[in-house]
Amino acid sequence: MYHRLLYFWKKQHRILFKSDRLKAMLLFIFLFLYSTLGYLYFELAIRPDLSLKDAMWWALVTMTTVGYGDYFPVTTGGRYLIGVPTMFFGIGFLGFIISEVAAKLIESRSMRLKGMVDIKAKDHILIINFNRLENVLKLIRELESDRATMNKTICLIDEILPELPKELQAYNVLFVRGNPTREDILKQANIAEASHAIILSKDPSDAHSDDRNLATTLVIESLNPDVFSIAEAIDPEKVHQIELAGCDSVVCVSELTANLVIQELQDPGVKNIIHELTSNKYGPQIYLVPVMQMRKWEFRELVLWGLDNNYTVLGLMRSGKPLLNCTPAEKVSDTDKAIVMGRERLAEINTVVSSRS
Repeated sequence: MYHRLLYFWKKQHRILFKSDRLKAMLLFIFLFLYSTLGYLYFELAIRPDLSLKDAMWWALVTMTTVGYGDYFPVTTGGRYLIGVPTMFFGIGFLGFIISEVAAKLIESRSMRLKGMVDIKAKDHILIINFNRLENVLKLIRELESDRATMNKTICLIDEILPELPKELQAYNVLFVRGNPTREDILKQANIAEASHAIILSKDPSDAHSDDRNLATTLVIESLNPDVFSIAEAIDPEKVHQIELAGCDSVVCVSELTANLVIQELQDPGVKNIIHELTSNKYGPQIYLVPVMQMRKWEFRELVLWGLDNNYTVLGLMRSGKPLLNCTPAEKVSDTDKAIVMGRERLAEINTVVSSRS
C-alpha cells in the first residue's frame, strides 16, 4: 500500500498541471482511507477500544495539520509507515484543495461582476441600459424606499459597462452584460421570472435611443408578456410606437419637463410639490389602490374614508385613464383604483370596516 501511495505521488505534478480535479480528489480520498485503515491496522492491537470513527478523526486532524493530540500512533509502523506519509502528503493535498476552492470563489465573483453568469432570481426588477451612475443609484434608492418593491432583487442589463460599479455592488445589484435586444441576454437575466422591466434611454441626447428601446420592448414582450414594462422616451412622437410594441407605460421626459416648466412659470413652487409627491424617500406619495368593498360605491364615500384614515383621495383610475376631482356622486366600480395621497402604501381600500389594510 505504501508503494502504491508513492506511485500516485509521483504523478501528482502531472495531475496539478492538467488541472484534473477529479484525479486529485480521488488521490486525496485514497490517502484518507490509507491513513484511516493503516492507523487501525497498527494501533488496534495496543488500543482495542479504537473504532473506525476514531481512526477517521485522527486521519482528518493529521492531514489538516491541526494535531489535537487526543489520538496518536505509538507503534513503529503506525508512526513511520502511516503517520509520516499522512503528514507529508496531507498538507500538500490540503493546500491544493484550498487553492482550488479559493480560485473557484474568485473566478465566480469575477464572472458575477462582469455579468457573465445566469440570473436565478425570481420576481425581480430589470433595469435595462446604464446611462449615468447617479440616475441608476437614484432609481435603486427609490425602489428600496417603497414597500411594494423594497424586497425585490434588482438586475442591471447593459452592453457597454465592463463591470458592475462598486456603488451598485453595495445594493446587491445583479448584472448581465450584453445587448438587451438579444433573446439570449434577456434569458440570461431570467426575463421569464421577472416582475418588472425598466427600460432607460441609453443616451438621453440621442433620439435613436428610442428605436433601441422600441426593439428591446418587442423582445421583452415576446419572451414574457406578463412582465410590467416601463420605458423612457426622448421623442414624444415615439411614445405611441413603443406602446404599440406592448410596453405598459412610456414616460417621455422632455414632455414632462416642458409641462413642469410651464406649471412652475404660472405657479412658482409647483416643482417642489411634484418632487415631494414623486419621491419614496420622504413626504407623501401618490398611490393607486384597489377598492375592495364599499357601501354605496360612490366617490363621496371614498373621500370620507380618506378623511378618517389620513389619506387624500384625488380621483379614480379607470381603464388606465385618470379621473381627477370626481363629483361626489360619481359611481365607483370594483375594477377602479383609487388615486390617493398618503405616507404609506395600502394593499386595498375597504370603506365598510374603515381601517387600513
